[in-house]
Amino acid sequence: MKIHITHIANNTSILKRDLEFVNKIIKRHAKKAEALLPFKINNFTFTIYAWEKDGVSAFTQAIDWVDIKINYRHLVSKKSLLDQLIYIIYHEMHHACRGYAGILPQNKEHILINSIISEGLADHFAIEQYPSKHVLETKNYDFLEISKWIKKLGRVMWNKESIDDSWLYGGKGKPKMLGYKIGRYIIQEIKGKNPKLNSINLVTATPEKILKLSEINF
Repeated sequence: MKIHITHIANNTSILKRDLEFVNKIIKRHAKKAEALLPFKINNFTFTIYAWEKDGVSAFTQAIDWVDIKINYRHLVSKKSLLDQLIYIIYHEMHHACRGYAGILPQNKEHILINSIISEGLADHFAIEQYPSKHVLETKNYDFLEISKWIKKLGRVMWNKESIDDSWLYGGKGKPKMLGYKIGRYIIQEIKGKNPKLNSINLVTATPEKILKLSEINF
């Protein structure tokens, strides 16, 4: 699979060495992800946007296309931002291989529980491949925090996901990034009960299969 990288400066001056550094990081980890995941495409594109915020953000637009927003200057000087970029590469490529993207075939809509599971799987894939201190500290969960929401999720989990859904991102009284944390918990439960299973061999598993393997009582 050929990796394509397009940089969009948005009127921001970017040093050539910073572009080359970002390209090197993306290609190295994207090729590793490709070798592990069962991709069935020949080309994969990363579109990189420059922004002034102190952080890294990404979105899987399609099964062969990921958008990433980064602050180039901060990236080369802050280890935590570099760790976040590498985490994002693995996380978003898992989404793409699973088919969990902004653009779904045949005008399908996102179902909440599949979104939660997909985020959990992608986080576990990133942790399995790049278990840096920053990733481990920021991509965990507190069971006491999420436990009271699990039963409540059971009532709505087969609903269509809404924009800025509080079940995924928090808000409306729910903890921040609640769905991501529940997703991590679901996959951790599966791995604890089935040591041979991981985010790679579960990448195409249906929500129904994931829930059955987790044995969690929603």
